[in-house]
This record gives sequence, structure tokens and C-alpha cells, in this order.
Amino acid sequence: MEKLYIIHGNLLPFTIHIPSEEWIRLQFCLTNAIATRSIHHTGRFNVKFKVQGQLLWKNSDDAHYCAALFQYLREFCIKYHQWTCLISADDKHKVPIGEDVAVSTGVQNWRSMMDQNSTLAAADHDFTKLSLTPSVTFFISIPEDIFRSFYDGQVFVSYKDTIFESSSAIRHSTEFLNALNIQYEHQVTPPILYLYTDEGLDHRCNYGSVQIVLIALFLQGDFDMLIAVRTVSNHSWINPAERIMSILNLEFNELNSELIESIANIQDMLNNRTERLVLKNKKFKCHGSASKETITKLFEKSIFVIDPTLKIDETTQSQICHHSALIEFMNTHCHTHAYSFQIKKCNNPTCPYWKPIRLPSQEFHDLSFLSDLIPSQEKTDHYVAFQSVYGTETTEEYRPTYMQSQANAEPIPKSILVVGKICGYIDCEDCKKRRCVYSDKFLNSDEQKDFQQVLESYSYSYGALIFPDDYYLKEVVFVRTRINYDSPIEVLYYSSCKLGNYPICYYCGES
Repeated sequence: MEKLYIIHGNLLPFTIHIPSEEWIRLQFCLTNAIATRSIHHTGRFNVKFKVQGQLLWKNSDDAHYCAALFQYLREFCIKYHQWTCLISADDKHKVPIGEDVAVSTGVQNWRSMMDQNSTLAAADHDFTKLSLTPSVTFFISIPEDIFRSFYDGQVFVSYKDTIFESSSAIRHSTEFLNALNIQYEHQVTPPILYLYTDEGLDHRCNYGSVQIVLIALFLQGDFDMLIAVRTVSNHSWINPAERIMSILNLEFNELNSELIESIANIQDMLNNRTERLVLKNKKFKCHGSASKETITKLFEKSIFVIDPTLKIDETTQSQICHHSALIEFMNTHCHTHAYSFQIKKCNNPTCPYWKPIRLPSQEFHDLSFLSDLIPSQEKTDHYVAFQSVYGTETTEEYRPTYMQSQANAEPIPKSILVVGKICGYIDCEDCKKRRCVYSDKFLNSDEQKDFQQVLESYSYSYGALIFPDDYYLKEVVFVRTRINYDSPIEVLYYSSCKLGNYPICYYCGES
């Protein structure tokens, strides 16, 4: 009805009355509401949510940890709601253009609504003629308490050419600034910005390229604090912006006859269709994708303040480590973890990057980084409440995957466990599998003799050391100890060329 009114409403003479949405709805109701057959006219459609079989949900050891971290983030937002902006961002997979059939995107997306007796199917095309990538920026309205919905707010959508305007961390941050300027056109931008995204490469906050861009966004937006949190792998459905995709799908229906001409015309048409979508009485808004000039301007006006030698295409971790000024800024202003990246002003007038704080002084004094999770003593399968740990010094020591890596970590330095340090092999008496022996230096003739004598005197078993505790070669020659009976042959065995190496089975060790 809204679309018909927009297209034809102004063209009709005043003598023609346009029916309201309520009047249209009443035409599908029975005149006699107490009749027996009215039981079957409930006004409901027999539909349910389905996902494609290839997009099944996967679990992760850090799933509970990240879910609790997201709750911490929401409670943090509630605590400082009057100075806070919470953004959830995500990219819908590319919209194929120019195909005559439905095309599978091949990504783990949100559930789609369809008839209960139908099958969700699509043609599996790896390549299409043209495609657009919709980017969603969801400004979440922060509720008064944690038990209320965070699925409310203003939605911004931009359409980018998948090839020439590919999604990247720097493009996302430029578009965040653009959306912030539109959202707070007649207001002051909040001094605290929170970002919640999925685990995509353009949002993964433990990547150097993403961290550099977040610092640029922090400096250019003059925020007192910026916190970026991401979901765990294969759990992007937790991201509130992912739920916007179900609404966004409505505009892509019946587009085959319209997706012609050029990309520019298609973008305009999609913008018009998108701005008719509504989330809780708030219409979607569209903004243009970030241009190359705007992206370059953001980078130069922010990062160049710290280090003018850093290039926009040299932001990997290995490249960042050569820029001492940038490393110093990250050490003094940033807080880096596996699933979050946080930046805060230092409020030190002698700092070369100092800017006046925008929060009230007491609020800024009480403002702390988002705490890491600590297991509850009372409920071992839960984490301590946000209020109990906020403002305290915490670490990631209780993150499940970190605990597993520590438990499985070898006590010897990683630099020794390489193929170039293999000096020989040893057979386990229990599992009958060959294990690699490592040495950090070349063994002389006497050390070689002592090593062979020990092998003849002692029987080696998986998980044990080769030498007694008081033997002098104990700190020179090593073997892996974090292995068990079922552990396969080390991969490095097949790369080594030491005397005694011959082909054996990876699983059982038989030749």
C-alpha cells in the first residue's frame, strides 16, 4: 500500500479515495467472527525459518566466552548510555545481478522465511555477471536495562560494487564516520563509540590492518574511548546487524526485470527500495559508499599524526612492528585481545597525541577498559557478573582456547621445534611410533656418543623426557612431551632428511 501510494497517490484526483492499510486488512476477515469456519481464518501464514543444508551452524570452544563478552559490552553501554553510541555492522553477501535464477551465496547466513512445505534451494553459481555488496550499519538504541531488546534503532545501508569497491577495514571505518555524521547531524557525536561485528577479515580486531583503521577512526572522530568487539568464528548470527538481513531480503524479491542497464542505476533503484523498509517504525537510510579519496583522507588526517611514514597498504602485523611511534601509541593507549580491541585517551597533557576529553572529568576518571571474563566461584559454568569485575585488572587467562593452548604448549621454546633443528629420531616403547629429537645446536662427537649411550640405556615412552633431570644434555636435546598414545607422527618428520628417515604411516607409524 505504501509503495502504491508513493507511485500513484499524488496522481489521482481528490474524488478518488485511497483505502487505508486497515481497510485492506479487513477485506480478508470474515463478516461473521463467531462462525465455525472463522476458526481456520487466523490471519497467520504457515511459514517457518529454514537454512540451507550447506550452512549448518558450527560450535566453538569460545562460544560461551564470547557470548558473555557481548553481555559485558551491552552492560557497559547501559552504564554509560548517555555518552555512548553502539554500532553493529555487517556485510550481506554479494547480490548477483544478471542471472535468470536464484543464486546461492554460499555463506553462513541468517534463517530465511518461507513456506513450511517448501525446500530452500538455489542455483550454486561461483561467478555472476555483476554483483553488489550491501553493507549494514545498525545504530542500536540502548535500552534501560540488560533484559530489554537491543534490536531497535536506525539502520543505514550502502551498496558497493563488489569488484571496484571491495569491503575492507578502512572502507568500513570511512562509512562509519559518514553514517555518524548523518545520524548526529543536529546533535553532538557521543564521546564513546562501541562496535560489534562478525569475525570477517575486514572486522577481525586482532589483525594489524583492522587495528590501524580503528585507531584512525578513534582519532578522526575525537572519541574519548573506542571499543571494538567481534563474534567467535561461525557465530556471526549473534551479531544484531545479521538480523537486519532478513528485512533486507524483502527488497531483493522480483528484481530480475529491473536489474539491467548499469550499476549506478541499480544502486539508485536499490536505495529507493531500501528506504521503504522499516524496523520498529524507523525507516532505513542509505548513504553512498566511501570513495577512494575519502578513504585516503581519513588515513592521512589521522594515522599520519602518529607516523607519517606508514602507508595505507602496509598495515600487517609484520609491517607495523617497524614503526616505533605507532607501536608506542598502541602500548600506551590500546588494549588488545583475541576478540576485542580498545582505545582510550590518556588525558596526559604532555602526550604528543593529547586531545581534551569530552566526558565529564569524574566519568572519564571512572571509565575503564572492558574487563575480561572470570569464572564464577558459585556457578562453575558461568562467568562473574559485569558489575563485579568492571574497573579491575583482568587478563584473558580464562579464555577456553587460550587455556587449551597453554595446556598443550610444549615447555621448550617454539624456535627449537622446527625442521632445521631435528638431529635424530627415537622410537617409543609403548606406541611404537617414531618421534623427532631436536637440538638447538650442533652436537659434537662426545655429545653424540653420550646421546647414543643414553638411548641404549633407557627406554623412551611418549610424554616423557629423554634424559634424567641431572643429565647435562637435558638442556641441549629435546623431544615433545605434550603427546599421548594416539598422537600421530609429527608433520616435521616428513620434511626432515636426517639419517634414518624412511616413509611411515602418519597415523600408526608403520612403514
